[in-house]
Amino acid sequence: MKIVLPTGLAALTLMFAPAAAQAGCAGFESQGTGLSVRYDPFSGAPINHAFNIRVSRTDPSVTAVRFILVDPDPRGGRSQFGAGGPQGYDVEWARDSSRPVFFSGAEQPNATNGAVVSFKTGPAGDVVNESFRLMAPAGQSVGSGDYYEPLEVRYVCYSGEERLDAAEIQQGGRVALDLETPDMISAFIGSAGMRRGEIDLGVLNPDQSSSGTVVVTAQSTSPYELSVSSKWGVLRRGDADTAGLRYSMRLGGVPVEAGAALVCDRTPAPSGRSHPLQVTVSGEDVSAQPAGAYSDVVTLTFSPRLGLSPGAGCSI
Repeated sequence: MKIVLPTGLAALTLMFAPAAAQAGCAGFESQGTGLSVRYDPFSGAPINHAFNIRVSRTDPSVTAVRFILVDPDPRGGRSQFGAGGPQGYDVEWARDSSRPVFFSGAEQPNATNGAVVSFKTGPAGDVVNESFRLMAPAGQSVGSGDYYEPLEVRYVCYSGEERLDAAEIQQGGRVALDLETPDMISAFIGSAGMRRGEIDLGVLNPDQSSSGTVVVTAQSTSPYELSVSSKWGVLRRGDADTAGLRYSMRLGGVPVEAGAALVCDRTPAPSGRSHPLQVTVSGEDVSAQPAGAYSDVVTLTFSPRLGLSPGAGCSI
């Protein structure tokens, strides 16, 4: 018996969105509205992506600025993309990764933290592009959607060795993370990339039932429907065979027939969800059919499910 899995695949995008400027001794803006990175919740590879922040002085007396990036609304004490996005992301300063520049909470720029940018004299030195790296853990269960996370920039300006005024805050918007997770569905039998499998029942015994199982693994960022179809609905020796050997199926422990469909919520990451497909032929049915090599093709189709999300797991 052959099992066929049609599946779909999508990608994950991350963008940095600039906004309008604001007053202060300096301004900060993430560079490159087209910045993007593929994020696969089921991949073992974490995100490690370079980006630039454009630092501008708005006071000509300023010679340097120290600044930190802050997630102003962490969830459970951890940084998070929007509501329900990946947690525990971090930002490193490319020039000195040992110096902390990203925080979640009330931290202020001081001598032990922050990126320090120096400006050259004259109007030509008013702008500096500084490089950073965004890092996010792999394998988090992220549902499809858009996760927007504006970052605060807290900074102090210097004129020579003199600090100018108290620390200032640039509210979120000009430096922001926009993480998009599209609908993403894949499935495989045994190991990743395998779309076909076979259940070999061997030589059938009329005195007892015979069973075989393959395990189908689904990985999805959205609720999905799993439908079952078959070529003949019975085991046959070929297209012209008038005989038919009946068999029963259980999908994830649930009895199913061709034409049935299960609805499932999105799968855990990174492992996904296992759907064992068990096929059983009773000994009584075997004794009623002529000898021969019998087969059928069962197709499992995974597709995004629109509308309300089902409860946890799968139901028919």
